[in-house]
Amino acid sequence: MADPGFDVVLREVAGRGGGDAELYVTRTRTRRYEAREGRLDGIAFADTVSLGLRVFRRGRMGFSYGFRGDAADLARMVEEALFCADASDPDPAYGLPDPAGAAGDLPLYDPSVETIPEEEKAEFARSLEAKVLARDSRMARVRTAALHETVGAVSLFHSRGFAASRRESRCTAHVESVAEENGEGQTGYGFGFARSLRGLDAGAIADEGADRALRMLGAVRPKTGEYRAVLENGAAAELLEVLVPSFLSSQVAKGKSMLAGKVGRKVASGAITVEDDPLDPAGSGAESFDAEGTPTRRRVLIAEGEHRGFLADAFWGRKVGTGSTGACRRPGAKQPPTVGISNLRIAAGEVSLSALCEAARDGILLTEFLGIHTADPVSGDFSVGASGIRIARGAPAEPLHGFAVSGNILGLLEKVGAAGSDFRWFGNVGAPSLLVSAISVGGE
Repeated sequence: MADPGFDVVLREVAGRGGGDAELYVTRTRTRRYEAREGRLDGIAFADTVSLGLRVFRRGRMGFSYGFRGDAADLARMVEEALFCADASDPDPAYGLPDPAGAAGDLPLYDPSVETIPEEEKAEFARSLEAKVLARDSRMARVRTAALHETVGAVSLFHSRGFAASRRESRCTAHVESVAEENGEGQTGYGFGFARSLRGLDAGAIADEGADRALRMLGAVRPKTGEYRAVLENGAAAELLEVLVPSFLSSQVAKGKSMLAGKVGRKVASGAITVEDDPLDPAGSGAESFDAEGTPTRRRVLIAEGEHRGFLADAFWGRKVGTGSTGACRRPGAKQPPTVGISNLRIAAGEVSLSALCEAARDGILLTEFLGIHTADPVSGDFSVGASGIRIARGAPAEPLHGFAVSGNILGLLEKVGAAGSDFRWFGNVGAPSLLVSAISVGGE
């Protein structure tokens, strides 16, 4: 697949002393619709082109970026990337990825996204707000009701003859609502993700946003102590997100991973399996090839509690000796690619949420961590606020707030007795609910 822009890059690099080159191009169309007080409060359209260029020569790497893609812009990018490369320190791990075959096809693009009228999208956002307010008389207002649509194309070329492209579409909708009763207010959220508006259910998203707020009305503080707990799937996903850096080979090499040196060892209970799966289109991080062209594949990181390995791109794969696992990601147009997750998940179990609560008997259904991102990324220790619902005799009872939970991320995963069947993606991190034998709570 020839590309005139990459031909310009190749000529410019050759004319300036040579080297390997890689050009990453994204063309994106975004639409955002936001409703407030029964009308369309905001609408934003954007069409962008972003380019990222890496050049390699004499064991050095240089990066530059652009937003036009014409010949003059590409020539400037080559000049800047070569200047950075020549000024940097050499490292034998720098270079284009090793050949790894062709990437497969994934259903990441829904053609219907191109034909749905703008009026229908705006009405969808308005309907989210209306459905939340109609759910219950205690629903006071909706802070946010929005639909965000992205349609894009990604192309990648490098000087060893590689060329690949893919199309993607994403539609996300979310509401943030407020329920009030007896002078008390509680917030809730609902969201949905699909490849086209046709895959979103406004009623389900609105019901979730309303129900999450309503269920917290009348919340009280629990007593300080140690409780059996069920981490609701959203809270379990928040916990998993803290572990993301620890799965990256870059952090292992820098001594910043709580999993360093633990390959082949038990790091969680047998109920926990963690995998990075870029081949699941239901997760927003799905992709058929990574940010440097390596075909992606599902990788098990923890299998029934045993740590199996890390994620790597070409650079860090060479540094740690594993080779690339197809885990190179683009954090943004202005930054060079680096190792990262695609779709990270805790695998689902076979136990329903109600059965998990029955097993907890008298404990807490922990629905949300407040500030879990502040957990120590190396030790895994945390002490953060939380909210939830009391479990009494195996069934949800009154809501709880104003308490703190503390412990250790891996220590908590070692106490998981069962994984639920209610798996859900929260963007590109997903989890089911988890039954935990004990968690320390600081309340009244």
